[in-house]
Amino acid sequence: MKRYVLANLKANKTAKEFTTWLADFGTPPQTDTVEIIVAPPSTLLTQLQTERAVGLKVGAQDVSPYPLGAYTGAIAAQQLAELSVQYCIVGHSERRQYFYETDVDIAKKIVELLSFGITPVLCLDEPYIASQAQQLSEEQRTAVIIAYEPKAAIGSGHTPSVGHVEEVSKNIRQYFSSVPILYGGSVDELNCEEFLLVTDGVLVGTACLDGRQFAQIVAKCAAH
Repeated sequence: MKRYVLANLKANKTAKEFTTWLADFGTPPQTDTVEIIVAPPSTLLTQLQTERAVGLKVGAQDVSPYPLGAYTGAIAAQQLAELSVQYCIVGHSERRQYFYETDVDIAKKIVELLSFGITPVLCLDEPYIASQAQQLSEEQRTAVIIAYEPKAAIGSGHTPSVGHVEEVSKNIRQYFSSVPILYGGSVDELNCEEFLLVTDGVLVGTACLDGRQFAQIVAKCAAH
């Protein structure tokens, strides 16, 4: 079974700091069982391409719901594809909260990403599971990765029980039957293995800001 470990650096790191981060992370384990994805700010995507170690996959944190055109400040899926982006986070609770993104907005982003061969990593908290699924076709629902991301756990240091994550994963499976499901929300090197008991991987936020700490998480997931 393939595992996924995704680092969401959010709006952190300058170019100089990112060079240090990559050096601190070092060389990832050479294994086919773990997909290691790094999603830096869009300003650092080119740098990730040129400086990354072999084995790291390129992820983006967001995408425009629109194609190329007169959309000031937006980054289209086609532009991400030119940077060899393979995965893109959509529907993150911070986007829903601070940027007022709706299920419809997120569905449009998924359509754009899939049209250019980029895999959407769709973040869902419990209130959005059914409503988001209703905005997607069956084909689209089978082409994403789901990240269960309880809002209360993000950056708080408090995580739900493994049993609760398992129950929510079962609920997700009712709508997204065969896709990988990740857990995200205060994941670190101390708890990542327990979430792998009931999911296919982890989405890491705060704990990935230190390259060495993220390397520890990857090592534990690779050995699991």
